[in-house]
Amino acid sequence: MRAYLLYAASLAAAMVSADFVLAQAHAEGLGVPHGRGGEITGGGAPNLPPGPSSGFDRDGLWAAPEKGTAEENLGLEGRKPVGSTGPPGLPAQAPAVAPKSGVAEAKRLKQALAPKPAPEAMRKQMLDALFVRLRNAGDRGDAESIAASIARVWLQSDSDTANLLMQRAMVSMQARQYPLALSLFDKLVALEPDWAEAWNQRATTRFLAGDTDGAMADIDRVIKLEPRHFGALTGMGMILQGAGLEKSALEIFKKALGIYPLEPNIQKLVEKLTLEVEGEDI
Repeated sequence: MRAYLLYAASLAAAMVSADFVLAQAHAEGLGVPHGRGGEITGGGAPNLPPGPSSGFDRDGLWAAPEKGTAEENLGLEGRKPVGSTGPPGLPAQAPAVAPKSGVAEAKRLKQALAPKPAPEAMRKQMLDALFVRLRNAGDRGDAESIAASIARVWLQSDSDTANLLMQRAMVSMQARQYPLALSLFDKLVALEPDWAEAWNQRATTRFLAGDTDGAMADIDRVIKLEPRHFGALTGMGMILQGAGLEKSALEIFKKALGIYPLEPNIQKLVEKLTLEVEGEDI
């Protein structure tokens, strides 16, 4: 039993390390890396750079008010524009522009003035779409990329304070400073009790520190907040397997595999435990 727990802890540490690299890559704007599934931990959401804005003022840039229009300064005054009617030297006729439909304009204004969805609603919509893609992924590489995107969303909250606490706690966990990490995670779950990933990261830390009962309690909270958390489910299965409850562990691993069908580590666990459990039944 002790040997397995040491093995499971080292495996979980490797998983945590992968997620820590993922979180750091996100924080440094390195894009979406290929993620790893089946771990207890998750990942963060991307910070997208602001899009370019356009404030180009042709006459303001090409002509001073006292020196005429842009056309005059560029020597275009009196020339016949392409597609215009009338002889050269006369003011060009502006092409006719159909007025916007009143209905279309009203629709545009309605859309512009409509209240934007709350961040939590947007996050749920994003996760719902990603989980559909994860379940239907056609190859392992695509599935890993989608799982990494899910992990990034999990690892980001709406609170800058909470995000900073998460970063510091994960750094402490990575350095194996478990008492400090747990102290920070305690503050984090008190600050954001509905943030599933805060509970998941504390579960990971408790597991690495040898507190399997505490880890199971936190995982239970994670599953209540996010039933699709394949990482937390895998962690629960590992603890059950380590306690000799192979049949219960197999049920949990199968549940995780239903969410993330192409996760290779979960696939191997299901295959191994299926043979063991079916052999016992025979």
